[in-house]
Amino acid sequence: MKKFIYTVAAAMLIFTGCVKDDFVPEEPQEPASDLTVVINEVMSKDAGSNPDWVELYNTTDNDIDLSGYIINDKENSTGGSVIADGTIITAKGYIVLEDGNGMGESISSGGEWVSLSTADGTVIDKIEVIDMSSNVGLTYGRVTDAGDEWQVNSPTKAASNGNVENTPPILDASELTEFTEVYSVSASDAGGINSVKLVHIVNEGVVTLDMALVDGKYRTTVPKSAVGSTVKYYVIAADNSGLTTVFPENGIETPAEFTVKGGVKELTFSEVQDAATMLYDFTFTATVHYPEQVDEVRVYYLLPGETQDETVDPPVDEKHKVKIPADEIAADGTFNGTITGLDKDTELTYYIRVEYVDGTKTYQPVEEYDAEGNVSGDFNHDLSSTWPTVMVGAIPIAPVNGFSDLAITNEAGADLSFNVKVEYDNGDAQEVKFYYYLNFDNAAFTADPDGYEDANRVSVEADPVPSADNTYDFSIAGLSAGDKVLWYMRAKDGEGEKMYYTFGKTAANFDGDIKDDPTTWHVISKN
Repeated sequence: MKKFIYTVAAAMLIFTGCVKDDFVPEEPQEPASDLTVVINEVMSKDAGSNPDWVELYNTTDNDIDLSGYIINDKENSTGGSVIADGTIITAKGYIVLEDGNGMGESISSGGEWVSLSTADGTVIDKIEVIDMSSNVGLTYGRVTDAGDEWQVNSPTKAASNGNVENTPPILDASELTEFTEVYSVSASDAGGINSVKLVHIVNEGVVTLDMALVDGKYRTTVPKSAVGSTVKYYVIAADNSGLTTVFPENGIETPAEFTVKGGVKELTFSEVQDAATMLYDFTFTATVHYPEQVDEVRVYYLLPGETQDETVDPPVDEKHKVKIPADEIAADGTFNGTITGLDKDTELTYYIRVEYVDGTKTYQPVEEYDAEGNVSGDFNHDLSSTWPTVMVGAIPIAPVNGFSDLAITNEAGADLSFNVKVEYDNGDAQEVKFYYYLNFDNAAFTADPDGYEDANRVSVEADPVPSADNTYDFSIAGLSAGDKVLWYMRAKDGEGEKMYYTFGKTAANFDGDIKDDPTTWHVISKN
């Protein structure tokens, strides 16, 4: 019999663990001395979505009516679940109360008390269940029914704990997909897990990966495969006695499989309106999987009144396209496809096609197929009535308030220069200033802040007319190597509101109105 034994004195039940629920408990009651019905086994971490449960055992030779008894995840009866009227536990019999079916609360897998009380609130049995978070599918139960000794064990739901057999490991796993970077499963066995392995088969090439136990789960990094590859896999868990469990069931003979298809990982829209023509340039920005394998991306679209239907004879094909070659796709897989000269409220009907070097074509939205290869999902790239739409001129414009794109040039023998962009969503900046101290003396400042500021703080105001891209330039000449410059910038918008550039700091990081404590300003040393 598999054992991981914890000895518990039934008459004392002394533990140091804490109750996990937030409540003000009544004074814990000791179980009645003559136990008739006992907590016999507890499931607090079952595989999948199976509910928690508590097994009760009748130690007597008589049936017992449990109507009104209270099962609780505390040491006492307060707030517990009342067992339904007419519930009878037979002589030397078992009854199982499940979360949602006879029991109103789940049992924390991190460990907590479970108690059983009579209808008047008298506790007749209680046990502090240990941390079971790494023991998925196993139970905490008495070694023998109504005995004093408890252990982690394979479940014996509604059956004698003494009848437990040496069973294979419990393996809780989900499907592996082409986008899974780290694959994790839960595996447990009362006698201990010997190994968990992922068998990864790509185009008949087999790799067996040992899965390491990390934070209660067995994990491994999944190899990446080329688009078009067929990947087969299964997981095998072995216990210390040599018994094994496989996911999926019969996975050794019939592994799970998928084909690597790639496609679009993320899609966003943006638009820019020309102030003179009032027309829009509308941009699709997408990121693709496996960019190093992409041959070409196309954005297909229809304007109002146009259609695409290749299911009729002759087919109707009025779609337009924007082609993005591989050399215009960034290393992270991001690309832009822009449609120019569109009127406000133009409804674009669209889809995106990613073509890989092996010829695989993957669509956004994703196209689903049945076993015969026919389109079975909601999207069909041949039928425009199934394509998504987007409205030009309807995308909210994100505020651009703030400083951005700061570039500092700090070359030996040259002026120290700052180039920064300042943008507002309510018009151009009305004022942009650069403030600095050269070789700031904190002791002198502390002794006479106003006098030191008047004598030493430099304020440089930029030309109020910005460059075409809203950038401003500031320079400090005549510096020597090693000179220290403490600085910040300030701008005002068209409504007079001030905004500060603090190089990664917020106004809350500064003292008062920023200028009050120059030691909080940014510091740069001249090269």
